[in-house]
Amino acid sequence: MVRITKTSSLAAALCLIGASLTAQPALSAAARLPFNSSFEAGTFAEWNGGLDSSMTVTSSMATDGRYSTQSVMTAGRPTDNYKEYVFGDNRRVAGEVADDGVWLTFDSRFDTGFHFADGAGVHKIAIINLEDVNDGRRRYQIIINVIPRSGEYFVDHLKWNADGSFGRTMPNVSQNIGTPATVRFGQWDKLKLYIKQNTLGQANGIVRFWVNGVLKGEHTDVQLRENVNVFPNKLIMSNYVTESTAYGTQRWDNWHLSETDPDGSAVRPNPPVLNSVQ
Repeated sequence: MVRITKTSSLAAALCLIGASLTAQPALSAAARLPFNSSFEAGTFAEWNGGLDSSMTVTSSMATDGRYSTQSVMTAGRPTDNYKEYVFGDNRRVAGEVADDGVWLTFDSRFDTGFHFADGAGVHKIAIINLEDVNDGRRRYQIIINVIPRSGEYFVDHLKWNADGSFGRTMPNVSQNIGTPATVRFGQWDKLKLYIKQNTLGQANGIVRFWVNGVLKGEHTDVQLRENVNVFPNKLIMSNYVTESTAYGTQRWDNWHLSETDPDGSAVRPNPPVLNSVQ
């Protein structure tokens, strides 16, 4: 009897452990996700390279921890700054695809006195690439921009051809809910993006965009990859500007990229608060 009781107790315990493990949230399926970067190493070590002629890690201000990234733009000089992070089935990773889309959140700031380039149509902040796993060429891009003339945040959707040439700008990913959100110069804004690629050949891809916790854009009819079998697999922190009339300081902090909503379904994030460093 005693032996049976011990065996039964052990079996029951194992069942409870198994049930507990089963109840835990599933680990991310896509390779190298989730990704977090607040630059707390004081370097770009969390990222996978890129040009940074005027992009540096700084301790002058931050929204998470002590450090953030800044780009100081100077009038008379074009700017091509970027840092990238590869994930999923990117050819440099060759892992599992992000087949259910990705969520991106980060903090963005344009310092007081920042001047967007004269005549420029957009100013880039962040990019998600859908790249071909065979040759590494970008086929589609989702870009978080600012429209210089109005200061409005804008999500751009670009198609690239198989030979590497530019295809066209795709429609239907602008702010379409309420009053358009604009840059608050001298303050941090929390930006959040969800994208999910369409079923091949169908217009059912999803793009949702939040500014400081408020949903500003929602599109559920996007041909996010048309009929090309590519998936989100590269994140780019960017402020590429070809015009040379932009000047001022642009900043980024507190990056998070994952396959699940980092805020959950019931949490509405507040705008980030500046952490001063003495």
